[in-house]
Amino acid sequence: MDNNIRNRENKAKIMQEKIIDDQIHEKMTLENVFKIFNDNVFPMLNEEEKDYCNQLQDFCLELNPKIDKSKDVYVLFPELGKHGYMQRINLWNDFKPYGMKKEILLGTHLSMLDSQLELGRLASGILCGNPTFHYYSHGGTGDTIQKVQDELMSGQKIGCIGITEPNRGSDAVNMTTIASKDGDALIYNGEKVYTTNGPKADYFCAYGVHSAEDPRGTMVQAMIKKEFGVETKRLKINSVPRVHIAHTFFNDVKIPREYILADNGQGYVRLFEGLVPERLGIVN
Repeated sequence: MDNNIRNRENKAKIMQEKIIDDQIHEKMTLENVFKIFNDNVFPMLNEEEKDYCNQLQDFCLELNPKIDKSKDVYVLFPELGKHGYMQRINLWNDFKPYGMKKEILLGTHLSMLDSQLELGRLASGILCGNPTFHYYSHGGTGDTIQKVQDELMSGQKIGCIGITEPNRGSDAVNMTTIASKDGDALIYNGEKVYTTNGPKADYFCAYGVHSAEDPRGTMVQAMIKKEFGVETKRLKINSVPRVHIAHTFFNDVKIPREYILADNGQGYVRLFEGLVPERLGIVN
């Protein structure tokens, strides 16, 4: 027998092998997972938090049969947006309750529903979306960023964060992406890696520096539309086939003033202001 045919047959046998009895497998439902969660976590929650969890569970149980695992997670973003579930750290469109604990509960439930959906949501709603709320809390004005925020929070648009760079490991400070001044605008030149949602993103919340020798004092934060000229190359990450992760390039990308969230070193302040809640969300 041809070795290729034999190998295919052996792989097929491996894929068909069962290690969980049917009577156990049939009990491995999302509803039962939520029951286990409730038994263990509800004693630590107040009534508002329990009600919120019940709402989340009803939503997840209704959405679960509609999830097509052959499709990217992004088709589900509008469903999350309708209920204010793209994020719950900040108040948006009167969706309550909100706050860090509510965000952690949201992420926990969505992780139980669909862990890849949760990864994509967190990158868009929190990593990219949270800076839009910081912009206004620090005195930002104008309608441009509000429009970005509404599009991200509604799930109609997809967001991505641009921090990590090649050859930098987990170093979030010493960036080489240069943000040159061009009048009131900025011009980005550089690259980012492991940018979750990048190939599908409409917006990139990306950091750069005016001087690589003084990143803390010159860091900037900007919201960049893909149509400004952002280029992405999808990375092959086998463990999350429904989430697109990229190597992202900024080659003379010009960013108008109204899309600059923080300039002249204030980007460093916003970076670490955002990292705390963002990393708390990631633990889910």
